[in-house]
Amino acid sequence: MAGNVVEIARQEGTEFRRVDLRLADDGAIYLEAQDMGPSVEQVWGDTDYEFRVRVAPSALPKLAFELLREKFAGRLDAVTAFRDWCRAHGVEHEFGNYA
Repeated sequence: MAGNVVEIARQEGTEFRRVDLRLADDGAIYLEAQDMGPSVEQVWGDTDYEFRVRVAPSALPKLAFELLREKFAGRLDAVTAFRDWCRAHGVEHEFGNYA
């Protein structure tokens, strides 16, 4: 599956886990993990186990809304902090004000 992939967590060692965040070409978002190690072989009888959560493009507005609500709830500086976060992460946005 093509798209933009970022590794967001990794555990090295006998028990290995990698977690990736993927933006697929169709606009879906995947949070994917891969486990390897003795536990995987014991439980699954295979050398690796992969699992994921997919959020369809149509559900992304709800996902964004809930994540922003969770991240900024209770913060009186939420508007400024969100603007700064968008700038820092290259997220296209508009800032406006009026008096």
